[in-house]
Amino acid sequence: MGRPRPYSLVFELHLPELTVLAAIAVGASLGCSGQIGDPSRDRPGDPDAPVTCDQRVAALPGPLLRLSKDEHARGLEQLFGEAAVAAIDAALAGIPEDRAEEGVSPFARTDQRLSGEHVRGWYRAADALATSVANQTDLRTAVVGDCAASAVDDACLRSFAERLMHRAQRRPIAESEVDEVLAGAADFSGFDRVHAVVFLTLMSPDFLYRFENRGERENDRMALSDHELASRLAFHFWGEPPDETLLSAADSGELGSDEGYLAQVDRLLADPRAAREQVRFFEEWLHLQRGEVTSSPRLDVLADGMDVSGLAAEMQQEVRDLVTFHLERGDGWADVLRSPYSLARTERLAAIYGVPAWDGTGEPPLLPEGERSGLLTRAGMLYTSDGSTNPFRRGAYVRREILCDTVLSPPNNLPPDALTPPPVEPGTTTREAFAAKVVDEPCASCHASFSPLGYALEAYDGLGRFRADEWLVTVEGEDQGTAPVDTRTIPEIESGDRTESPDPVDLSERIASSAKANGCFAEHYVSYAFRRPTTGQDVCVAADLASRIDEGLSLEAAFRAIALEPTFRNRLLED
Repeated sequence: MGRPRPYSLVFELHLPELTVLAAIAVGASLGCSGQIGDPSRDRPGDPDAPVTCDQRVAALPGPLLRLSKDEHARGLEQLFGEAAVAAIDAALAGIPEDRAEEGVSPFARTDQRLSGEHVRGWYRAADALATSVANQTDLRTAVVGDCAASAVDDACLRSFAERLMHRAQRRPIAESEVDEVLAGAADFSGFDRVHAVVFLTLMSPDFLYRFENRGERENDRMALSDHELASRLAFHFWGEPPDETLLSAADSGELGSDEGYLAQVDRLLADPRAAREQVRFFEEWLHLQRGEVTSSPRLDVLADGMDVSGLAAEMQQEVRDLVTFHLERGDGWADVLRSPYSLARTERLAAIYGVPAWDGTGEPPLLPEGERSGLLTRAGMLYTSDGSTNPFRRGAYVRREILCDTVLSPPNNLPPDALTPPPVEPGTTTREAFAAKVVDEPCASCHASFSPLGYALEAYDGLGRFRADEWLVTVEGEDQGTAPVDTRTIPEIESGDRTESPDPVDLSERIASSAKANGCFAEHYVSYAFRRPTTGQDVCVAADLASRIDEGLSLEAAFRAIALEPTFRNRLLED
């Protein structure tokens, strides 16, 4: 078409705002710190003042949130359809992936870092999609309306801009805002004006960010507006912007009533997108997507002829299916931690468990009694890329992520080979070799807090297979025979409990029966829901949720409960 691409428009109208937002976001990310753990523990930032939870929290700080990469893509799909967004995949690929910050939060959605690559990625995606709408008659007619099938007049363009901005920015749009966008399109003619409207709307900070600053203020608290509440609900339950039904409830004032609010909460929760988002929480928390099983000299021997290509994906899917299964049954977190069912759908993974494959209907097969029980004994939680095991990593993971206890980083003055896995030697199990590395200080006392948890899980090899004897294979693939596995430990789930545990099935039961497990789930979920590490009064919200989980609150009800907290409908205003 020879159309001049309106790059100057975004710089004139929105890039200054995006630059300011980048500075705010960077400042916010630098101010985020925290350690998930016991709610009574001192919190970073004010080490001399422990958090006390003597009353229900009414409001929490509300940081400025940008859309995650997934949320951005889903927002575009809502506006233009999946096919149109799939066609600009190359442009979307330039937007940086969201990543969890190690030691801060396990969740990618808490990553609020902003870089020039984000702005450039949004820019390219907006231009590519705007070009598609302007140039493709069918897409343009579907998005703009019949009035744009062969031409577009002023009335048609204004009507389209009003609808698009309302959906994209998730709030009522003032006439002056529409005028500003149309003024930006005035330098163009024909369908180039459609391009300009789409482009400027998609580069608007109100599309790319979630502002919560239009509600009613009272002292240091602000009640979110109905449209801000609609956004919170949609992103909370679905991980995407509100649909037309939810926006209409906000437009009409229905969402502002308790009855209307509860109706929308239950509608969103009943939608399949809610289950998808709930599974995503567990997927990120449990670090499911941690790589493939890849060929190596050691694994080539340990696999014993098994084809391992694609095996990791099957293992990861079984954990997702496990969570979904218990969600649909109305079970709680403890039921997942002690679940006796195999959800393996492939013959290969089922053979690792020693059970028939599950077809997805009816009652799943039971795992072999005495060998496995619960989430932590799943192959998807145990496998490694080369088939080796590392009880230190396994134990630290359980202590830190499942029990929410602090695991200190290694000191800086360790010997050069201190973090190198010990060599495989005949007659010496992995547990014995690793334990020998930390028998003395400064390692012994720290490792005593988490290594026993990993020693119990030595009942499973690096492919998640149960074993009474460990097959000893060197990194070079040399067979060194076998040695009997010892899974007896003193796991000390609760501080001071020195009771011996015989095996990982007993360990799973102890963790599931511990109040720490529910408390840890609650803290992680509050972090996920509010998109920041758990600090300050967040821990009080988590403690209240954990107490209700202790009393039998199901997984699904726990997700619903967050939306019913006063903190969800209010924002604490900070200096």
